[in-house]
Amino acid sequence: MKKIFFLIIISLVLLCSSSCLDNGPILKLDNIEWYTTNEIVDSLTFGYVNLNLSGFTTGDKVTVLTYGDGVIEELELNLDQENKFSQDVMIQFTHMADDIPRIYSTVVTAYQGNSFVSVNLESEELTYLE
Repeated sequence: MKKIFFLIIISLVLLCSSSCLDNGPILKLDNIEWYTTNEIVDSLTFGYVNLNLSGFTTGDKVTVLTYGDGVIEELELNLDQENKFSQDVMIQFTHMADDIPRIYSTVVTAYQGNSFVSVNLESEELTYLE
């Protein structure tokens, strides 16, 4: 009976050795710069919240959540051959830009196979108009 119990424990350890030790991909952010822009189209003042983002991953892809048109989407960033990325992303927009300070947020996620790691980012207070 002890041998069967021992074999079960060894089997679990061997099964767990690859999947349980998998901490997912590494996601390192080097630059995080939030800023706003605006433009007047006809009589509407459009405001845009942008994120200039760069970094590195050991994953297969990196995405950023955007919600500019009311629909949440995962925008895939371009990775170079060294798995570095540097991209300017429009996170959100409105057709009623104003000067009220607001905090915006997004999620950056690195994927590697079935594993992933996410980082929640939050801006400082931003306004569209000064």
